[in-house]
Amino acid sequence: MSSGGPGAASDSPGSGTGFSAHTVRLAWILAAAYLAVVIYASLQPFRVWRMPPEEVLRFLTAPWPRYITLEDIVVNAAAYVPLGFLLSIGLGARRGAALGALEAACAAAVASLAMEAAQMFQPARIASNVDLLTNGVGGLLGAMAAPLFAPSRLVGGRLHEWRHRRFLDGMAADAGFVVVCLWVLAQLNPLAQLFGTGALRGALDLPAYAAHAPRFVLAAEAAVVFLNVASLGMIVAALTRPAARPMFMIAGVVAAGCALKTAAAALARASHPLVWLTPGAVAGIVGGFLALHWLRRLPRGALLSGAALGILGAAIILNLAPDNPYQNIPARLVGGGPSHYLSFSGIMRALSDLWPFLALAYLGFALSGRGSRGG
Repeated sequence: MSSGGPGAASDSPGSGTGFSAHTVRLAWILAAAYLAVVIYASLQPFRVWRMPPEEVLRFLTAPWPRYITLEDIVVNAAAYVPLGFLLSIGLGARRGAALGALEAACAAAVASLAMEAAQMFQPARIASNVDLLTNGVGGLLGAMAAPLFAPSRLVGGRLHEWRHRRFLDGMAADAGFVVVCLWVLAQLNPLAQLFGTGALRGALDLPAYAAHAPRFVLAAEAAVVFLNVASLGMIVAALTRPAARPMFMIAGVVAAGCALKTAAAALARASHPLVWLTPGAVAGIVGGFLALHWLRRLPRGALLSGAALGILGAAIILNLAPDNPYQNIPARLVGGGPSHYLSFSGIMRALSDLWPFLALAYLGFALSGRGSRGG
């Protein structure tokens, strides 16, 4: 996020934090968006609701489970780190870094309490005081980390220097950088095919529109990967400075996405960590990079317009393509009882499902008069 660098002088820094005004605004927007993702993930499924048998907050005094694994602690804490981080930037601009971090941690804990209480109304979910505690710890860690990324601090200063050397200045570029990072995180969804964001057919309980055929599935998978690689590459090319060698940046982003996809398969205990590496995926990646060799030279407006068309096209193909009956779905994510990893994967699935809409909203902003002035 830009602040304290070239072109940022017109943005007055937030009080006591050093973050620029547009960075603070972006943090508030992202905090609201991430909270919506947490709500979406925490309250699934939405179909069955009930009145709780006892008081809504009875889980607070329930006995702790006999076994608590390190995975439970890490997953629940990690889920609330981004919320605490973003709220700390926003509140710190008004209240100062220390008080802002404290208020952000409390706000994240209150959000977790609301989600656990709401789960008392859902038979498929189990409210837990352990989840509340670990979520609160995650919010606190994120809130405490936020001041370290201010431009006046060592870590934040180096990060902002790298960001200004590689990317354009301004809120539009900051927002685009965040959209790209969220795309990488969305690859942690273990149920989606490689780069298959925006798969809404399952969430909306829609039927398949075509019968399974190996060649059709292969072509659809290659098209989805191709369009996503090309679209993401055009966004990165539109955000980077001319001398920043965007192809290296694009390759790094795609490699990070593949690495997280491998990690997701390993965490979900799929049959193989590289289960996502299919012939269609390989063809799509190769084709996407070949197309980007020419596409990256287009004007910025054409890059953003092409990215919007590609993201929309990939989402349409993904939702119209037939289901693959041979897709390997990890057993721990199917059916059965509650799981901390299932809760975490629900957040990643929500991010994966909603990312195309977030990206299209950003591209519309970037293509508007305000967003197209180079930041």
